[in-house]
Amino acid sequence: MDELINKSVMVHPLLTDDPMRMQGQVGLIVQIDLQKDDVYVEFPYNKTGIYSTDALLSLQPKELILATIQEKLVELDPKDIRILLDIYRLQNIGQPGAIEEALRWAIAFENVGGNSLVTLEDFISRGLSDNIELQSSRSR
Repeated sequence: MDELINKSVMVHPLLTDDPMRMQGQVGLIVQIDLQKDDVYVEFPYNKTGIYSTDALLSLQPKELILATIQEKLVELDPKDIRILLDIYRLQNIGQPGAIEEALRWAIAFENVGGNSLVTLEDFISRGLSDNIELQSSRSR
C-alpha cells in the first residue's frame, strides 16, 4: 500500500462521527494500516487524523474519468462534461494543489462526483491505481 502514501483524499463531507471535524477537508495519506482499517491523513498545520477507508473519498484514476466521459457523452450535461474534463486536466498536472482543486470540483457537483469520486475502500478493493493504463478495444 506504499503507492497510497502522499495520495490526496477528502474526508467525506457527510461523515457524522469525525472527532477531528475535518469533513470536506483534503489531506495527504501519510500512513495506512489495512489490517486495522486505519488511514492516517495529514492536513495543513500538521494536524493528523485517523480514518477508515470508507470515510475518505478519492478521485478515480484519470483514465477512468476520461473513459466515463466518452461512454456518457450523450447522457451527461455539457457543463458536467466540461467539469470532468477540468478534473482530468488537473489530475494530469498531478500536484497536490491541483488534486485538491479537482476533489473540490468533484464534490461540488453531484453528477460530476458520481462519475469521478470513489471511497478509498472501493479504490483499494477494485485494485485501482493513479497510474493505470486502459486497453482500448474497438471491437464489440
